[in-house]
Amino acid sequence: MRYYLLFAIIFICALGLTYTQDSRSFIDKKAKPVLLVANKHSNTLSFVNPETFKVIETISTGPNPHEIAVTPDQHFAYLSSYEPPGNTISVVDLVNRKLIKQINTGEYIRIHGVAIAPDGKNAYFTAGQSELVVEVDTRTNEITRAIPTFGKISHMVYVSPDSKTLYTGNESSGDVSVIDRTSGKLITLVKTGKGAGGMAFSSDGKYLWVTNETDETIAVIDLAVNRVVETFKCAGIIKRIRFTDNDKIALITSWTKEGELIVFDVPNRKEIKRIRVGDHAIGIEISPDNKYAFIGCEDSQDTKVLADGTEKLKLKSEGSDGVHVIDMQKLEVIAIIKTGLGPDPMAIWFPPKK
Repeated sequence: MRYYLLFAIIFICALGLTYTQDSRSFIDKKAKPVLLVANKHSNTLSFVNPETFKVIETISTGPNPHEIAVTPDQHFAYLSSYEPPGNTISVVDLVNRKLIKQINTGEYIRIHGVAIAPDGKNAYFTAGQSELVVEVDTRTNEITRAIPTFGKISHMVYVSPDSKTLYTGNESSGDVSVIDRTSGKLITLVKTGKGAGGMAFSSDGKYLWVTNETDETIAVIDLAVNRVVETFKCAGIIKRIRFTDNDKIALITSWTKEGELIVFDVPNRKEIKRIRVGDHAIGIEISPDNKYAFIGCEDSQDTKVLADGTEKLKLKSEGSDGVHVIDMQKLEVIAIIKTGLGPDPMAIWFPPKK
């Protein structure tokens, strides 16, 4: 049996495809990556060439596409809708570049964070003000259950690389919910700090870094014991965090008026540089070759975080700050891509073979 498996892997590689054990997906190694940018105040999704920084095409989505996740087979994108009532999920056919369905979430409102399980069978969304995670069957695009988080204002959701666990960052209660994915039962709540929101797994899957925007700290959770083992300061309204592929650098956005990208030396726990980008920087994506980082901006003239953790925005009607492109060698802005108003959530997409 082992010989057959080895032969299958060799055959797959010969076809120019990569098999990733975590996602059980095939990605065409020859496919040229595309940067997907959701423009949450224009209600659109842009397809961008991440090498030339040119917009290829922009399509309409449902209202306020707030976060984005791509299925492992690279065929579909799921986008949440957070702006009140925030009761829809948009499903986009990426290959044909069109919106194919809006899932009505009914009583589950203020849909925000989104994650897709590595096996591609389910998508998960936070219904933050309801303290729930909504599960969607990606084959039927129907809601299958709502899972309590027991945290207040559950903002972002992530699925562990082994598919077994859900994690939500709970802004108002300042903790992370650890949930058994199969049973939907809460394993524990890990106190991290006020404003817990953005999260990122280390590449070895052993740690989860959490941004606490109110406390202006980053907490590191040891996932083997579900306990914070380290907390350190990081000034700003820190929203999202991403590691480069070798975990040597962490990129963190600060949602301040003069938005910044914070470049952080992970092994030495030391800030390297703050790069001024557009106002209220928030979304982050990194090119597959790690040459560029793409930073989205809120496009807001005024913002305020309310006591319950929700955001009040006074938006621009024109003149987007755009997606700022960072050269990761020079650590400076080299281009600005204008995709639409409120470019924030992004994802790298590898077009599949038709």
